[in-house]
Amino acid sequence: MTEVKELNLTEILTALQDFMTSDGSISNEQREFYSIFRQHLNEHEGEFKVEDIERLLMAAKAEVPNLNEEEFFKMGEAILTRYRNKNEDAINERIRALAAEEARKRALAEAERLKREEEERLAEEARIAEEERLAEEERLAEEERLAEEARLAEEARLAEEARLAEEARLAEEARLAEEARLAEETRLAEQARLAEEARLAEEQRLAEETRLAEEARVEAARLAEENRLAEEARLAEEARLAEEARLAEEARLAEEARLAEEARIKAELEAGETAKQAYWEGQDLPDDEAKIVPDLPVDARPPAGEDTRSGGLKKALIVGAVVVIGAAAAGVFLL
Repeated sequence: MTEVKELNLTEILTALQDFMTSDGSISNEQREFYSIFRQHLNEHEGEFKVEDIERLLMAAKAEVPNLNEEEFFKMGEAILTRYRNKNEDAINERIRALAAEEARKRALAEAERLKREEEERLAEEARIAEEERLAEEERLAEEERLAEEARLAEEARLAEEARLAEEARLAEEARLAEEARLAEETRLAEQARLAEEARLAEEQRLAEETRLAEEARVEAARLAEENRLAEEARLAEEARLAEEARLAEEARLAEEARLAEEARIKAELEAGETAKQAYWEGQDLPDDEAKIVPDLPVDARPPAGEDTRSGGLKKALIVGAVVVIGAAAAGVFLL
């Protein structure tokens, strides 16, 4: 028969540590529970049977009331799982032994029933024979008859007590079998619950991975949009600078054209002035002889008629000069 291997202190604490660190962090309640539970384990004497482990777990839980019930249950399950893994062969062999023992008990009960029925049959035959004998021996003393009846009554009482005891035994066996069935159903339900919790945890993990992937995709799209907008802004800025450069170039060319036009007009004006000067220098006034003007006395005054004639001549000369200058200027602009 395979020997049951109890867990040692290191295996119990290792199973508890593996569960606590499975999600990457340990809460304050878990640390407190671990310290108290380890102290209870150190104080325990002898082997750590399953009943001892469950008792020490409950004692430690009572000292840490803030510990989550679900976490506490999972801690105990982690330790019991380590125990089941270590004694899988022994547990299976024990189950087979219990089944064989149950079959043996049923066989014994059946043999006992057959034996009892045979005894009852023999007793009934004996009773009938005894009644026949008593009928034949009616002549026997009444006291002996009564004594025989009392004996038979006692045998019947004992048989009834034996029957009732057998029924009680069978009822107890049925009760124990029902308890074992209920315990097995509870174990299977617990396994199903743990499997469902594992499935839900896996679904939650996949949903979280999907959410993170979606956030990464949205972030990538946002960065791409920012890059696109930045590129559009850069191109717009380049276009604006190019437009400003074009406008500046057009302004420069317009300014150069304006300055060239002003230089051309100035040159034409200077050429006209030069032509006018040359024209006047080439003209000879009539009667351009030297005139001798005699000196006048200091207090002499010109006659009124001469003064008038001199003023009219000056006016005529001025008018003629203006006409000539206007004609020359018109000729220059026409050229």
